[in-house]
Amino acid sequence: MDLADDALMSQMYAVVVAVRCFERPHFVPAPEAAAVADLRHIDPGESTHLWGMWEEGTLAGVLTAWLPLHDNVDTVWTQVDIHPDHRRRGHGTRAIAALVDFARENTRARVVAEAHYPADRADDHPYRVFAERNGFRLGQTQIIRRLMLPVADDLLAEIAQEARAAYQGRYRVEAFGEVPRDLWPSLCACMNRLGSDAPSGEIDWEPESLTPERYEGFLDLDRQTGRVRLTAVAIDEDSGEVVAYSELALPPGNSRADQWGTLVLTEHRGHRLGQAVKVANLLALQANHPDRVDVITGNAHDNPWMVSINERLGFLPLELCPAFYRTLDTP
Repeated sequence: MDLADDALMSQMYAVVVAVRCFERPHFVPAPEAAAVADLRHIDPGESTHLWGMWEEGTLAGVLTAWLPLHDNVDTVWTQVDIHPDHRRRGHGTRAIAALVDFARENTRARVVAEAHYPADRADDHPYRVFAERNGFRLGQTQIIRRLMLPVADDLLAEIAQEARAAYQGRYRVEAFGEVPRDLWPSLCACMNRLGSDAPSGEIDWEPESLTPERYEGFLDLDRQTGRVRLTAVAIDEDSGEVVAYSELALPPGNSRADQWGTLVLTEHRGHRLGQAVKVANLLALQANHPDRVDVITGNAHDNPWMVSINERLGFLPLELCPAFYRTLDTP
């Protein structure tokens, strides 16, 4: 699919939103312009590829693949979206076949895909059945949780004070609408370890390769799309470097905030820094963006430390987000 074709991208967006909203009344899509801009963004660290599945002239499904270019280069990330009105006609199976060919052509030995479905269908949901029928294994399950805003000020103050007592004198915690440039190198180094340091089940990840230059490109994309990014960091007083961070993304055109990465570097754990940066970001969110009514986050089921923080803040389970993977023989 030609990403420069506005009409085609509009059809693509309609299909993807129909899939995302299917049986998920809580889902809030990003505006079309922002979603398309994200796909069109030129990232020197990752390439984006789209295919369409057509049925009698109608776009019935969309296959999206992302190729990491500097890290985890054995992997293809993928998303298969078949419109609910066009399912059980073979489009998904053909999409997987095309994806496997694409992965092998690019010497990728692993394909990874995520899905969303209710916790009470964890074992027999059609998405899982489809994945396993096509050679995928369940690698990890995240629990998606939602926090209704605002969180009581006294609860945030109590949690922040507990964290401060644990880190005070060694770290400082700050929240930014835009992180100062001198912190970008250590922030990127911290972000790069999100996949490798956090629990990931059967799916192992190398550290990523985000650079300040790529990070600046993402900030430019935020400005282009109207997305607001809130970042709270913990800074080691001795080195002046970021050792923990938490990001909230505020898409334009709706009242939701999306929790992106939160990580404390392994060597700096035990000082409640994860608790501190999450609370700092929530305080900034509620003070400066009172129009936001909820926050969505996801945590691996085997990450009890972050889960306990979220539960104390008031996050409640909403659905599951399993990650499936398939390994391939490559030429």
